[in-house]
Amino acid sequence: MDSLSQIVLGAATFALVKDKEIGKKALLYGAILGTIPDLDVLLNSFFDPIQQLAIHRAFSHSIFFSLVLSLLFAKWFSYKYKTSYLSWFWASFLALFTHPLLDICTTYGTRILYPLSKSFYSLDNVFVIDPLYTIWLLIGCMVLLFMKNSNPKRTLVIQWSLLLSTAYLVFGLCTNLYVRHHFKKELERQNIDYTQLKIVPTPFNTILWQGIVKTNEGFYFSDYSLLDSKNTLDFHYEKSNVSFLESKQKIKALEPFFNFTEGYALAREENGKMMIYGTKFGPISIKNEQAEFFFPLEFEKDGTYTLAQKQPDNYAELLEKLFIRIKGN
Repeated sequence: MDSLSQIVLGAATFALVKDKEIGKKALLYGAILGTIPDLDVLLNSFFDPIQQLAIHRAFSHSIFFSLVLSLLFAKWFSYKYKTSYLSWFWASFLALFTHPLLDICTTYGTRILYPLSKSFYSLDNVFVIDPLYTIWLLIGCMVLLFMKNSNPKRTLVIQWSLLLSTAYLVFGLCTNLYVRHHFKKELERQNIDYTQLKIVPTPFNTILWQGIVKTNEGFYFSDYSLLDSKNTLDFHYEKSNVSFLESKQKIKALEPFFNFTEGYALAREENGKMMIYGTKFGPISIKNEQAEFFFPLEFEKDGTYTLAQKQPDNYAELLEKLFIRIKGN
């Protein structure tokens, strides 16, 4: 999730345990702890883009990291304030571990069991930036900053900010399940055989969703808005070069990339070069009967490759189309 969301979530969860004891300082401590797992990005300059995929959201986002760091911070806090070690442990653990828990809700995913498992886990119930999640925590933290530490309503503010933000995540999860069921019915009606199905939210909302449907030979893509008047789905198909894909999956150095794609990798030729895309976020757009995606692995004829920083240059146009599509068909 974005940094602001992690900061206010860390602040609110730490304050849930420690606001009555230390007041506004709890917000500061929680904000710092809620940011710590993402400090793994400071290592990026030492690694290439593919290796970075093996580092980000790995050990610093695992439950073991949260446990160890909580034990250490609890020791320091209890020494500083001369109060219960256990309460400081729970405050620290909540602020730290809710960070990867929130990241699990995004499509990017999190390796919460690292190093026991290198797999990414994702619930796909919220986009990596969603103001309707963050706003409740931000308002709660702002209100707490202006309220006196002695105000008995501070606890109520914390509880409601966490309740409303969590309710939004639950709404996203329920909606994901509903849209998944709808996709399954449509795939069955249209006699489309598939091996994997992933439903993901589109940017900044939980109204418009994309479906990524993997088959033995390629992928089907479609979207569905909760405001659609037409229930049928129009699928766009992309054939994948399966043999090329399988040959590159054997390259040890590319393991972080394929691990990140979670099985949703698509290979195709473009302008005389072979490209491999991770499609788990869904297409950016479909232009000239071809789906467009972020950051492909780009292969030269001699077999060398780079993770290309391919991005669209028409964000304003894409956002306009997104909000029009949200309104339904």
